[in-house]
Amino acid sequence: MLPNLKLVLAFACGAKACGAHFGPSLHHMRAEIKSGNLLKRQTVSQELPTDQNNEKHWTVDQNRRQMQVSDDAFIGRDLAHFNHHENSTMYYTGGVIMNLTQHLEDMRLLYSIYSDGAPHNHDYRISFGEGDWTVALAQVSGTQDGPLPSLQGTLLPPTNKRVHMDLMTIARWNNGWMMEEYLWSDNPLMYRQVGVLPDRPDDDLPDLELNLATPLSTKPGENHVALNKKSAKEADDALNHGKFTVESLNLDHDALIYGLSDVPLNATGYIDWLEQFKSAFSDLRLENQPYKQIIGQGDWTATVAMLSGTHDGNLTLPVYLSEKPILATGKKFNLLHYTIARWQNGKIVGLRVNIDYFGIVAALGIEI
Repeated sequence: MLPNLKLVLAFACGAKACGAHFGPSLHHMRAEIKSGNLLKRQTVSQELPTDQNNEKHWTVDQNRRQMQVSDDAFIGRDLAHFNHHENSTMYYTGGVIMNLTQHLEDMRLLYSIYSDGAPHNHDYRISFGEGDWTVALAQVSGTQDGPLPSLQGTLLPPTNKRVHMDLMTIARWNNGWMMEEYLWSDNPLMYRQVGVLPDRPDDDLPDLELNLATPLSTKPGENHVALNKKSAKEADDALNHGKFTVESLNLDHDALIYGLSDVPLNATGYIDWLEQFKSAFSDLRLENQPYKQIIGQGDWTATVAMLSGTHDGNLTLPVYLSEKPILATGKKFNLLHYTIARWQNGKIVGLRVNIDYFGIVAALGIEI
């Protein structure tokens, strides 16, 4: 899906669809909740978007624009121009995989929860691509004016509270059609904002951004993509071997790391987090040989990989999930994990880590 599908995941993805131990996705809840008004939907026609099915290979810029067009369609509730191939596959957090029919149903249900839900797609926080792949990070917002799946799988009444969160989509395209889509959204943040989880965050948290100050490339005439990809693999090799130093992780000393807390961590704080997480999962591994996908353009890279580990030590979760460390359960997790990084001279100067906390909690059988 495009960022629009991204929105589905961000907002509509219920706890179980997000991989948590809590409730089912909106799509899965359809068979469980006897709410006639919630489940009444209209049939959506599948028209061909403009300029698709031509013989000319689409460029990165064309694919990036197609993402915006698809998000425009989502905002306009025009799923006929959603630009997903009929055989497209969507990978949600928590190991949930959906086909197009399931994905569209999830989105229609999303509309009943956030009637004004929309991504900020002009411009995205981050947008770049390589080959047939695009990366987009958007802030999505909406008012929870419809019933929302709780963490126990029931429905919560409308709160009329505003929600703001990041949603990431990494997608593969073919002549204007999205063929596969990897989705990540900060679902714990959403539940914090509506009051289901404690510790409500600020509305506009600092985040990694591609803008005039941090452009696509600081040296447009030079191509550093191969170096950046090599450095990314080296950093993940170091992670797998437990070598948590600024040098081994290819971190700039002034690097900022987003996504693991409400405020960015500095290099030392990130290393402390890695050491703590490694102590809970002694066999922690990020599969980078090969990655599921690594995309690079200009000064930027994004990775899609499986992160796995066995819970054999005390696990410290964010306080909104648990105020006390979780004792070892001996259980394993193996989930999709994403990063977006900005590089300078082979070093990370900005990094967004998109970890699936709900998915990990679910895999370990931890009840929140």
